[in-house]
Formats: sequence, structure tokens, C-alpha cells
Amino acid sequence: MPILKSGKLHRFIFTDIFIVVIFVVNPVLARGQLTATIADSSDHSPIPFANVIFQNGKSGTVSNMKGEFILSGNIGDSITISSVGYHTRHLATKDVIPFSTIYLAPKTITLDAVNIYPGENPALKIMDKVVQTKNKNNPDKQQNYSCLVYHKMTFDFRVPEETPDSDSIAHKIIKFSKDHHLLLMESVSEKKHMAPDKNKEKVISGRVSGFEDPSLAVLPSQLQPFGFYSDYISLMDTEFLNPASVKGLKNYIFILEDTIVEKGDSLFYITFLPKKDVNIKPLSGSFHIHQNTYGIKNIKVSSKIPEAPFQLDIIQRYQRIENTQWFPAEMESQLTIHANSGINSMPYPLVGKSKSIVTAVDLDPDLNQKEFSSVVFEDEMHSDTTGIEVLRYEPLTPRDSATYHLIDSIGKANKLDKIIKLQKNLMRGYLAAGPLRIDIDKVIGYNRFEGLKLGMGLWTGPGITGDFSLGGYYNHAFKSKKNNYGGGIKWSPEINSQTGMSITYSNDMHTTGNFSFHKGKLMNIETLLKNYSVSTMDRESKVMASAESRITGSLSGKVFFSHSEVEPIRIYNFTPDATIPSEPFSNIEYGINLRWSHKEKISKTAFGILPYPSLGPKVWVNYIRGNQKKDALTDSYTKIESQIEKTFRTGPAARTSLRITGGWIDGWNTPSNLYSFFGTYAPFSIEIPFMFATMAPNEFAADRFFLTFLKHEIPLRQNKPGSFKPELKLISKAGWGNVTPTDDANYNTFNKGYFESGILLDNLFNALFIKYGLAVHYHFGPYKKEKELDNWSFRISLDFAF
Repeated sequence: MPILKSGKLHRFIFTDIFIVVIFVVNPVLARGQLTATIADSSDHSPIPFANVIFQNGKSGTVSNMKGEFILSGNIGDSITISSVGYHTRHLATKDVIPFSTIYLAPKTITLDAVNIYPGENPALKIMDKVVQTKNKNNPDKQQNYSCLVYHKMTFDFRVPEETPDSDSIAHKIIKFSKDHHLLLMESVSEKKHMAPDKNKEKVISGRVSGFEDPSLAVLPSQLQPFGFYSDYISLMDTEFLNPASVKGLKNYIFILEDTIVEKGDSLFYITFLPKKDVNIKPLSGSFHIHQNTYGIKNIKVSSKIPEAPFQLDIIQRYQRIENTQWFPAEMESQLTIHANSGINSMPYPLVGKSKSIVTAVDLDPDLNQKEFSSVVFEDEMHSDTTGIEVLRYEPLTPRDSATYHLIDSIGKANKLDKIIKLQKNLMRGYLAAGPLRIDIDKVIGYNRFEGLKLGMGLWTGPGITGDFSLGGYYNHAFKSKKNNYGGGIKWSPEINSQTGMSITYSNDMHTTGNFSFHKGKLMNIETLLKNYSVSTMDRESKVMASAESRITGSLSGKVFFSHSEVEPIRIYNFTPDATIPSEPFSNIEYGINLRWSHKEKISKTAFGILPYPSLGPKVWVNYIRGNQKKDALTDSYTKIESQIEKTFRTGPAARTSLRITGGWIDGWNTPSNLYSFFGTYAPFSIEIPFMFATMAPNEFAADRFFLTFLKHEIPLRQNKPGSFKPELKLISKAGWGNVTPTDDANYNTFNKGYFESGILLDNLFNALFIKYGLAVHYHFGPYKKEKELDNWSFRISLDFAF
């Protein structure tokens, strides 16, 4: 292939031959048709959805996703090309060479957010029509459908073409990038929808350069929404207010830039950006709105959160299927991870470019209700890449093929699949050790009662025992000077299953006065932080059998049976007259824990099971029966515990959440069974969600209680420059608890009501995917302490930064 390795002369000859052939074969192109590509003059990337106006403004067209456009018939003497963010160009038709590239210069000065203009805004009237008709134009609301989506994504460093000679890293990257991508991934997903709200997407095939495991190939399908009609648009797990929504009309400024007549249809070209001083996560960009239907034909959006470590730009093109329904046709994303950010330490931006093409659209598929469940996104890829070879919508470029060839060989030589395996294991709470699994939770731990705990937990992997896992653990607590150990057998029919059974034995410490609700296998920072604050524990030898599953789409639960021998080793704080710990007792418990989340949607990938954010109500219910034996006497008891939680949008960015929790015990005969773990007080400590910050652990007891937690969250400075983006959280808590009177004991209760309020400034800074903040809480009411300082608690808050 010598012509491919020759210099500029061969390339010029090839270009001339190509142009000559085109003109000879199709002379119409040279006379009555104009074809060209519009690109960015700085990086030569194509500019999609640029406006091309001709015939003195009477007609026009829009460039496609590749920046290409075709003008036929009587074009006129000149054309005008414009696109948001670029300087407009006016060109004489005779100066435009067919199949050439027309470059637009990007604007070096961008507009800040502005206030709405005085007088009637025609763009706002058009967008109001878009909002009024969005259900009609949104295929999700209108009908069933199915389709295939081909995704392709590449990653490269963006290095300036002119770099210092001394910058060897830049030159190496430039040399590498001429023929290869840093990373290439492809996938094909099958989407099904049953109107109005049932969805299912399965990634059925994929490939990632450098890896035999294709798990990373799910990324392109998660970068942007399939359609742009929801009130809030989720980009990279961040919710942005959609300008095409009722609240969006009030928080964005819209400008009617032009009206384009394309093939008899009129398109409104409207740009948008956030109003000045609105407190929303801002989007900016442009729409092409179809005049007759007010449907979105094209959209370009940029998520330019000031000082964010990354920026996501998306474009979507819609087509009318059977001339009746607007439907996504092509989608592109550009994820730019800025240089020298917390995510990218390189001096050059890392750019991921994703392209998705929608094919095989069926607006009348044969669907069955049983096909749909709470799992709306599922990874069903196999390591065999023959599937993607068959389903690939467009052929690989020479650069793509070279990337697979080189990066696959590098990945195989360096065993890069170990990185994916490590990440999967960490998400599930263990590390691989040959055929065994190390339980990270048992290696190191900490709570106030036991102090630092070090040990080891080992379980068999699927290579030894298949769906079953056998193992045990041992650790030593340095503060309590106790040794903890246990073991058992666990069964899970698949790695990411929500169904499982276990039989375990433990000789360990048990938190006193605690109550908990079913969380399933979902990651939960609230539980982790709550365990840290434990300050009173009993010694417990326990055998437990349990089985859990997702019963229906919104309902999951667990049934259990346990037998334990309990030895209290500390006097409980809520027993002021006690001089020695309670006597040992044996206990049998069995019951059911249920969790219901209204229309909860979850994703199920090789990295685990994760829920999609939801504002819907969640309800937990525990029903427990028990038999307790002490001093040769056996008593039966019943526990009923419940919790409900709901979050409300109380503004474009603000949210208010309410949680109500209650519990009741009937028939208890030992203070160990009383509820008492309501608070986590320490003058300076870590913020624990949904716990009283000024109430000490086990300070009060209750055999019946009622708690309310109200939180109002307001993200600040979202549309302001600078990296300081705090989140203001106003928190109020109230609780009532009492104990049925007995003749032989006296207990501290909070039957008059316990009240607390606080302020949390979250996200003051973040590092390593954790955000940090400061909180202060104040206790008031009937149980206010005499020493004023004891009514205050100062906290450091920790939470995931994504």
C-alpha cells in the first residue's frame, strides 16, 4: 500500500482525481447542487446543525451531524452560515468549492447569563408551544416502540498543534493520535418501551479496546437521555433544568435567531441560556423547532457548570417516523475532562466523543407486560465480540481498526482486565485472592465502643463452589479487647442477583437499642456512618438464616429466623438507677422486612445494582415475633416498625425531604429489647443522617416512638463562576418516645418531645469523590440541658460527590 505512505504530492493527486471523477460522473453537482462541510477553524471538528441560508434569506437548510449540507436548485449569489458560539460567515456562491470544508471561527468571548429582554419575546411564545405540545411529540407518552441503538465512543487527549519542541509528552501524544485512539468502545443496545412509563434497555453486545471484558462499553449509553422532554435532564448523574419545561421557561432566556425554510418546512432557530442570577445548574445551547408540530428537530446543549472538572456537550437529531411521530435518530456526546483537574492530572484535556445511531425503529412492536420490571437498564454482554461485528451499524475507520489492534495487544500483555475485575469486586465489598474472596468489611472497621478493628474475612469464589460461597471471619477490637469471629454459607443464583439466601453463625458484638430497615444490596452511606457512632453493645452468639428477593417491581424484602445468646456488658445510659448490667438471656426472633419504593427503577450492570434517583415515596415495614428466655421464664413479644420517606421539588434546584419513623414493642421483658439508639451526640463528630446530633446514644429508651426529620436543601452558586459551590441544608428533627410503666425499673424517656434544628453547609470542598462540609445543631425544648454548650453539636459531613 505505498500510496498510503507517500507524502503531500500523492494526497494532492488523490484529491484532484476524486474531484474530477465526481464532476464527470455527476455533472449536476457542479452546476445546480452545492455540497460542503462546516467545521470549527480551531480544531477542524465538524459543526452539526449549523444554519445555511440562501436565496436572500428565503430558503435554508441545516448541516447534519457530520457538519455536511447539500443545497440544490436555484441557490442564488450568496450563502450565510451561522451557528451558536461561532462568528457568522457570508460567502459568494461562486467562491464555495464543492466538497470543500468551510470553517467558522469560534467566538473567543462568551456571553454571561442575562436578564430577560423587555417587551414580548417571540422565542418565548414558541417555546411555550413546545412545552404545551411536548407530550404529543414525546414518543414515550404516545405509543409503544422498540429499536436498536449502536453506540461508539473514543477517548483522546486534546493537544495543541503548536507545542514547544521541549514538550516530549505532547509530541508523543500527537504522534500516537495520528493513527490511534487512546480508548475505543462500542456497544449495541436493544430498547423497548410500553407507553406511558415502562422501559427496558439491554446492552446485548460490546467491545472495549484493550479489554476482553466489555463491561465498560455501557458508558456511551449512559451519557445522555434518549429524548429531551423530561422536566429535568440527567447528564453524568447531575440533574439540569430542561429549558423546554414549565420551570425552564421562567429560568432561561430564549432568543429567536432565525426562521429557516427547509424543503417546504419552516424551522425556528432558537438559542437559550440561563437568566442572570438564577440558581440552577445551567444549560446553554440551541433548538431547531418544527413550526407545524412544535416538535424538537435538533438540539445542541452544553453543561457548562462554572469551574466543574468536566463539561458535557450533547447534540440530538430527531426524525418523523411515518410522518406522524418525532423520534430520536442520532445522538452525539462530547465529554471533556479538563486538564489538571481532580479527575485528569495530565496537562491536556481528555476528550471522549460518543456517537449513537438509532436503527430498526418499530412503532407497533409486539410487547408483553412481563418483559418489563424495575430493571430498566441491563448489561447482557458477553466477552465474545462476534455480536458487535454483526450488529455494528457503520464500518470501522482505519484509525479504529489500528486502535483495536494496538491497544488489544497492550491490554493482553499488561493484563488490563485485572483492573475491571478489581473494580467489580470493590463494588461488591471484597477483593479477589486467587479462588477466594477477601471480605473488606471484616479486614478493618471502627466504632466508638470497640475502637479500631483489624482482622480477616475469607469466602470461596465461584470457581470453587459456584453460586454458593463458604467462609468466615475473625477480627480483634483494640478498645473493647474482644475477639469477634463467625462464618457460614451464602447462596446467590447470579453475581448481581437481588435474590439470595444465607445461614451464618457469629460470636460478635451487637448494637443495643437499634432498629434497621431492609436496604437490599444497595450501597448506603447512612448505614456506614451510623455504625461508626455505636457506643454501647452487647455480646451475642447468634445463628441466623435469611432469604431476600425483589418480590415485585417496587417491592423487595427479607425473611429471617435467628437464635441468639446475649450477654449485656455495660449499664445502659437510660437506666439511671441500675448498678450492674442486665442479666444474660436467650432470644429467638423471626419476621419479615419489606421495602416499597414507588416505581423504582434500577440499573443492573457488571459493576452492581444501583437505583436511579427518584422523588417517589418509599415505605419500609418490619414485622417481628420473638421469644425471650431469662431466669427460666419465657416471654413472647411482637415488634412492628415502619418508616416512610418522600422528597419534593420546592424550586428549580431546591428539594425538601420528609422522613417519618415509628416503632412499637409489645411484651418485652428486658431493657435490652427497648429502642434506644436515636442519637449520636459528641461535641465534635461526623454528621450522621437521620439521627439526633444532640442526643447521646442510649440516652433515652422507648417501647414505642415516633420520629420526624425535615430537610430543605438549596444548592448555592450553581450558575456563578468559581469552584465554591456549597449546598445549604436546613434540618429540623422532632421525636417522642415512652416506655410502658413497670414496677421494678425506672427509664429515661422523651415522652414530652425532643427537638433539634441545625444548619449544614455541604460540599465546601471535595477530594477523591468525597465531598466535605460543616454542620451545627442545637437542642431545645423540655429536655434542654443545663450547660448551654451541651445543647450544641458541631459536625463534619461526608458524602459521595456524585
